[in-house]
Amino acid sequence: MQALLMLVAFVALLQLSTQTEYLSSSEDICRLFPDKTKLRKPGYCDRWITCKDSKSSDGGFCNGQLFNLGKGSCQKSLESSDTYCKAPCGSKSNGYIGDTFNCANWYFCNKTTVLSSGICSNGMYFDQNKQMCLYPKDTICNAKFELCQIVPTGVKIRDEHNCDKYITCKAGKATTTTCPEGLYYDVTSGNCIKKSLVPCHKIPHPIEVCGTKKLAKRNVFVSDGATCRGYFYCRDLGSGVPDPTPAWHQCPLEFFFNEERAGCEARVDRKCAEDRCDGRGNEYELAEIPGCQHYIKCVNGAESGEILKCDDDMYFDAEAQRCTTTMKAYGICTK
Repeated sequence: MQALLMLVAFVALLQLSTQTEYLSSSEDICRLFPDKTKLRKPGYCDRWITCKDSKSSDGGFCNGQLFNLGKGSCQKSLESSDTYCKAPCGSKSNGYIGDTFNCANWYFCNKTTVLSSGICSNGMYFDQNKQMCLYPKDTICNAKFELCQIVPTGVKIRDEHNCDKYITCKAGKATTTTCPEGLYYDVTSGNCIKKSLVPCHKIPHPIEVCGTKKLAKRNVFVSDGATCRGYFYCRDLGSGVPDPTPAWHQCPLEFFFNEERAGCEARVDRKCAEDRCDGRGNEYELAEIPGCQHYIKCVNGAESGEILKCDDDMYFDAEAQRCTTTMKAYGICTK
């Protein structure tokens, strides 16, 4: 059991810390950056790209020079900490070796000395096993890079595994920053904003969501601390062993999670400190104001900040999504 727990914890840590991208990936690197961000073009040392609408576009080419990440411009040489463009020749290298960051590049090495280098033509890749250039369909491109190898110092990177965090790089090393409580990182604006306004597919675990080693929460459902409908299930891993990777679940649309009852409760009867428009799209949501006459305008599943009120002799019908003359008495708006 202990070995299994250590493996689970290691996998969770790996998911949080990995920053490796593969050159052959179909995902665009600009998904992680705001518009106008300037990056080194993955797989190249002499050119850069700019981001627009989460897509990469060619930014420029350094004719006879290299793109210096630290200065964000073309320079004759790179900073000492910039190892991305370093030839892969090592003390045990002998013969042809494929590049680690561009599948088309090759080097002919005599230990650490580069005797010659080149680039496969016609869109071909260098195959390390066959020691020759082949068409992409006949070989596999394993060229990869770390985010800090293409990102200038201080540029914010969206952390795909934690909505409340972002990453910055300095001298090739990554630092993770957590947004203030109640905020998520918004890649569009490059700022931490109200979490209900940021689409989050992996709700971050609240601190000690499943308890501590002194008092672990076992075989229970707990609120996700971020949404009205979401909750985590903490597995029973034994006394003093809080679940490090609790599974996230969500109540159906018309229900909110009630931690005291460890279950889902009708949203019209359950007060919630988070965004009540959770799941509503561009509809309306009953407000937690006595009298049951007030309702909230939802925009893309988030509170717009606009609270509306029915006429004095009318009440908001949560099911019909409109004001009616029928008196309503929901749990969240009755005195």
